Amino acid sequence: MSDQFSANLRGAVDLSALRQPSTASAGTTAAANPGAATPQSGEPIAVASLISAMTESNLRYFLELSSKVVVLVDFYSTADESSVALSAKLESLIDGFAGKVVLCRVDVAEQPRVAEAFGVTAPATLLAMMAGQPVPLFSGDQQLEKIQEIFEKLLVVAANNSVTGSVVVDANVEPVASTPQLPPKHKAAVELLNAGSYAEAKSHYQQILNETPSDPIAAAGVAQCELLLRLEGVDVDKVLNTPPQNFADLLVAADALLAIGDYSDAFEALLVNFAEAVQENKNLMRERLLQYFEIVGKSTPEVVAARNRLTSMLF
Repeated sequence: MSDQFSANLRGAVDLSALRQPSTASAGTTAAANPGAATPQSGEPIAVASLISAMTESNLRYFLELSSKVVVLVDFYSTADESSVALSAKLESLIDGFAGKVVLCRVDVAEQPRVAEAFGVTAPATLLAMMAGQPVPLFSGDQQLEKIQEIFEKLLVVAANNSVTGSVVVDANVEPVASTPQLPPKHKAAVELLNAGSYAEAKSHYQQILNETPSDPIAAAGVAQCELLLRLEGVDVDKVLNTPPQNFADLLVAADALLAIGDYSDAFEALLVNFAEAVQENKNLMRERLLQYFEIVGKSTPEVVAARNRLTSMLF
């Protein structure tokens, strides 16, 4: 997924207007003034809201929308005071730009791969997208007047790059989905999984796999259910704070690490012991790692690195 983002984010936008004084020329004053009447290419685009959550699932939609209007992207964290303050200011300003600007919010804790795709390493970071390209703006909380000034200059940049459309809020428009839309059978399996019915959820996922063996979501679902079934009744905190005493302990420890999201450490726990293991245990470790790869995602950097290490030890 991140490779796809990188491909989408290549290119350049003329940023010269951001370095100009805030007083615009006669030819660009209308673009800088959000209340001015400016010629539009086509009708306004109907949207459910001027503020949306951006995720991996809907990133492409907003990239495409940025060819028509400026898309601001607020990388935030509710645990960061400056980020909370900045987000409040951004939301207070967005209604004043006559639909020429929309605001997307990215939770850096829940969407780390989106943040990584844009090169963002900390919350309270703001950038814009126009014509499918990122425009870094600033990091850290700013004075409201300063943000307003930056936005007005940004609209000049947008006009110079032919991004001159607008949106209009329409209550009849469905919000942009922030999570993947799953087929009914997958939804049923997810509901069972969330309810803690892991065995039933696994059966649902397995049925989907039997019908469509190449379904990656179902394969990951089966692997995740098996992981959760193995950890039922296990004191994960105790496992993580107790060094493994034998091979069985090692497998449980790796499961616990994966369950709390420490993917690299889970892979490492098995890979570092792989070479010295007997063949029977190697087979079990290989099978367990392949399950982990399904859960985490085969294209993620951690999985690619771990798979390469595993392959080098197998051949």
